[in-house]
Amino acid sequence: MSNRWMAVLAVVVALGLSAPALAQAPSAVQEALANYLANIASDFNSITVAAVKAKLDAGEKVFVLDVREENEFAAGRIQGAVNIPIRTVAKNLDKLPAKDAAIIVVCKSGMRAAYVTMTLGMLGWTNVKDIAFGMTEWEKQNFPMVK
Repeated sequence: MSNRWMAVLAVVVALGLSAPALAQAPSAVQEALANYLANIASDFNSITVAAVKAKLDAGEKVFVLDVREENEFAAGRIQGAVNIPIRTVAKNLDKLPAKDAAIIVVCKSGMRAAYVTMTLGMLGWTNVKDIAFGMTEWEKQNFPMVK
């Protein structure tokens, strides 16, 4: 499967779009994907757990978006994180900060966070990064969690 169609699939999963809905607007989706891929950051919009912890410790204003399911979030999360499970992100865009605000997206392994990061980028958010290896790496580094 080509990278372009993998990206389309990621958008479908992240936004919860049905195949018929996607088929009704293929040129708009393809244009958004082409623009996103042409301008993708050299770091692929990822950030390490150490860099995230340093930002939080320094008091930088970042919005931590946890896209795991509610039970995963309840089991342990980054202090101050906001839980919007991946399947509900499209319905909760109004809960996100301004499109130029710093947003860090996290999930368990980094996969769901990458889908959401890519989707938000295509929707116009300009400062979104996903945590590489997610909460698995956060826990491995013994960084603090709230339960």
